[in-house]
Amino acid sequence: MNLSATHDYQQDLDSLLQYFSEEDLIIEKYQALGAKNVKVQELKETSAGFVVTTYRDVPANVPSLLKSVLGDYNTIKQVENWAWQDDGSLVCAMSVTIEGVPAEMTGTLHFSEPFSMVGDGPVTRNEINLTITSAIPFVGKQLVNFIGQDSKQQMEAEYQFLKELELTT
Repeated sequence: MNLSATHDYQQDLDSLLQYFSEEDLIIEKYQALGAKNVKVQELKETSAGFVVTTYRDVPANVPSLLKSVLGDYNTIKQVENWAWQDDGSLVCAMSVTIEGVPAEMTGTLHFSEPFSMVGDGPVTRNEINLTITSAIPFVGKQLVNFIGQDSKQQMEAEYQFLKELELTT
């Protein structure tokens, strides 16, 4: 399953980037989105940008068909490789796994700024592209659909959380 979304923010890239690159703000963001036991395992600079690896327990409103595969809370491992581009934009290649669940999500975030001028400030655009896969027949399709729907909700919740920051900055 492929998912894509475009999120525009009335904030500069540096302000948004803090919530993807600073440990305390990463934890704050995920906790605000309902995660527990948020841990930043790795946060380091690379020659092209930075790498972030996080673990968090997220609630799951699981359909009965998937209860044997998913629990009420699931541990997510997310690895993000961020790299600055020649045009000044920032691309994140990411992978997400759910511990003990036979599915994987991979994708990219592409932040560019200023996309255009709106009102008094720059607009930062985040173009999101995700692919969710499972190698299990039958149940795997249901699993991918559930993870896809849940991912859409999480993307929207994160978008709203970050947009709220516009009101306080």
